[in-house]
Amino acid sequence: MSLSSDLMCILQDPSLSDIKIKGNDGEEINAHRLILVARSEVFKRMLLSEMKESTQDVIEFQEFSSKALQVIVEFFYTGKVSKKTLKPEIVFEALCCADYFLLGVLMLHIIRFVKNNMEDKMNILSKILSRILESSCRELANIICDLIDLVSLKSIDYHNLSSKALEYILLYNQEEETNMFSLSSGYDLFRYITCWAASEISEEVLAFYELYLPSSETVRILDSSDTQKWDRNIPFKEELHIKYRSEIVTKTSTLLNYVNLEVIHPLVFSNELIKDLVDSNILTEVYRKQALLAGNYFSMLKNAFKWKVKRYRQLDNPFIFDSQSNTHEWVRTKFPFSGQDIVEWDIVVERMCKSFWVGICADNGFNVNNNSWLGQHSYGWVLGSNGFICHHKKDKDPFKNKYGQKFNEKSRITVRLNMGERTCSFTIDGTRYPIAFRDLPDEVYPAVSLMLPGVARIEPLFGRT
Repeated sequence: MSLSSDLMCILQDPSLSDIKIKGNDGEEINAHRLILVARSEVFKRMLLSEMKESTQDVIEFQEFSSKALQVIVEFFYTGKVSKKTLKPEIVFEALCCADYFLLGVLMLHIIRFVKNNMEDKMNILSKILSRILESSCRELANIICDLIDLVSLKSIDYHNLSSKALEYILLYNQEEETNMFSLSSGYDLFRYITCWAASEISEEVLAFYELYLPSSETVRILDSSDTQKWDRNIPFKEELHIKYRSEIVTKTSTLLNYVNLEVIHPLVFSNELIKDLVDSNILTEVYRKQALLAGNYFSMLKNAFKWKVKRYRQLDNPFIFDSQSNTHEWVRTKFPFSGQDIVEWDIVVERMCKSFWVGICADNGFNVNNNSWLGQHSYGWVLGSNGFICHHKKDKDPFKNKYGQKFNEKSRITVRLNMGERTCSFTIDGTRYPIAFRDLPDEVYPAVSLMLPGVARIEPLFGRT
């Protein structure tokens, strides 16, 4: 047996206990003074000083339940936490408890547990981030922000984010340029921040702005054509808007500095409601930048095709991804495509690997796993070097959907994405093939799935000379 197993046996034997830890629910946990002193600076100060706890046989913590305290005690004895002890319903309280006892390693364990085991992980992670920033634990905050991108932000309930947490996410993602192109991080981000500010005031104000702010879909349609109709004067309860708009502006002005509002369609700011919700100085700067961007659209659009990799990885060329995995991994671009547009790009096989896949993926609403083959997932639509197409394929199923010719090193695969029809088709080395996938989500990313020694280069098909 291991030392941790032996210590767990000691913990579970009440006859050897010389102290008890009591939660706010009245339940008591058997423990041992020597272990608590050796494993915790907080308990060391309590038990080896003149504090009242040093003479008590039962130490009570009114801040935490016995279930949360059990997580702490198990970690003291074994250096880890079991799923039997750390359950989803107590995960946030357990995090707060670990923070109280200054257990940074345990906090990291809990964050990983949330990432790997919880469906509603974004809301839990946002609550954890809000808590962590109260104690200025920037290392753990950065780990959480690696898991929360600006697309995922839309799935987080407003009340789960403090103002510090929301600002930290925006600042953290700013270095990744994730608010440069997509409407998901342009108008959608503006709308999210505004509704978050409204939720800070009251449920009534939140309901009002959620109803009267133009929907994301309306803006996506606007973005595809300047001739689309746009209601400049959406009717609203003027007295409620007048009462709260200055408070909304105060709460959002700092946050909007992290959003590139100039990439939003100019007609959006002709909406009187929206104009009222943006500080006049910010709005003036938006108009100026939009004028400057008019001649640099293709340069800005090209940034959408940069590969998004983990922060510990640095690509020599942001448009070339070289796999570093002996098994399958996949990578997507930084920005999604949506709306009604037709978008095309080439994937060039710079270096071939055993199995090379090209296509698209979704991200929003999925618990994605980048260390896997993209074609096996419900969020992946890919064409393989074997000429087959796959979507949500089970491991043991044979390849069934033969689509086109095989491709090899130096092959060029053109991906054609028609967001208006929600379809995707491919051209392999100049031979164009019919539609491969239909009924796609309203927001998808270019993606590749490969392994060592595979290398993929992405080239957008616009603005070429």
